[in-house]
Amino acid sequence: MSGAIEVANNAPKVIEQLITELIEGNHQDNEISLGRLQLGTSIFQVQLKVTNDPSDFIDSDEEETE
Repeated sequence: MSGAIEVANNAPKVIEQLITELIEGNHQDNEISLGRLQLGTSIFQVQLKVTNDPSDFIDSDEEETE
């Protein structure tokens, strides 16, 4: 398994906790680092963010928008 897939596989372990904390804390968003990847001399941090602020929504062709 590639390092990127290993890092992304951390998301199912934390997604429900992020949402619970967002709702219980009455926050607009909540985010966590899933891990870091290194490609050559570049280091990337993979993040998971949950938001209920429509101005932070990312447009996606995979989602239907109203």
